[in-house]
Amino acid sequence: MSKSDNVDIWLPIYIGDMLAMTTRFSTEQVGALYLLIMDYWKNGEVPHDEKIIAAITGLSTNKSKAFINLLLSIQLFESNGELLFSSYLDDKKETASNNRRMKSERAKKGSDARWGKTANNDSEVDKIIEYPSNAKVIPKSCLSKAKSMLEQCPSSSSSSSSSSSNKSSLSQVNNNILNTVPIKDWAAPTLNQTNTLLKNASSSAPVLDLKAYTNHIKNFKTYYTEQELKNNPILTDDRRRDVFVTWINNDRQYQLKNKGEYYEQASKDNQTNASGNAFDHAASYVEQGQQDVDNYFDRIP
Repeated sequence: MSKSDNVDIWLPIYIGDMLAMTTRFSTEQVGALYLLIMDYWKNGEVPHDEKIIAAITGLSTNKSKAFINLLLSIQLFESNGELLFSSYLDDKKETASNNRRMKSERAKKGSDARWGKTANNDSEVDKIIEYPSNAKVIPKSCLSKAKSMLEQCPSSSSSSSSSSSNKSSLSQVNNNILNTVPIKDWAAPTLNQTNTLLKNASSSAPVLDLKAYTNHIKNFKTYYTEQELKNNPILTDDRRRDVFVTWINNDRQYQLKNKGEYYEQASKDNQTNASGNAFDHAASYVEQGQQDVDNYFDRIP
């Protein structure tokens, strides 16, 4: 038996057979039987010796003698006087070996069919390349695939033009990077210019004083100096101004301040327009909380 057909490492248990054969066995004897079966499956015939059977099964010598007699009575094992052997287990092992061998052969045939076909195709292509006169035997499917592959390949002129265009774009980007002043040396907009840019960007933008302006410049340059080290620079001066304005507008302190001013102004507007339908005014006060609504109704005579 070849190594690939070896079934020593696993044992098929046929539950119906085993239950039928062990109806007269005690629990201890059933366990001993399985230990003996595993030893027989792995090592073959067992010496007809109570001491050896006791060593295999863990039974005492006296119990081993009764156990052997029970095995012989159900004809699971047979004895020739010197050895115990089992025609039942030999038959099961032969069946298992044959099944494993057939599965291995089927797997090998499948592998050979797959890789052999690939090798044959490669051989045909090599022959066609070596002997162009044999090109007429190429299957139509192969010709269509070859044609589609050729259609996907760009012409030399388009390839060269595309290559030169890519080189030009890459050269332009490299020039921009080389000509860009590091962000730490960038001449940022002045305080007045910054406030004008902020006002143009948003009506609710903050008006900076000198201290706030200086802090923003410092933090902005520190952050984007780190980005330059990570190869993420801002290349143009216009782009830097836009990012700087957005940086300030996105500052959380201004967003919270603008939100507070919005609700404060809304409250003043509602108090100014206190006349009219009470239900309309109550609806406009929903965002101000229930307490403001109650105060409003308390003022109505």
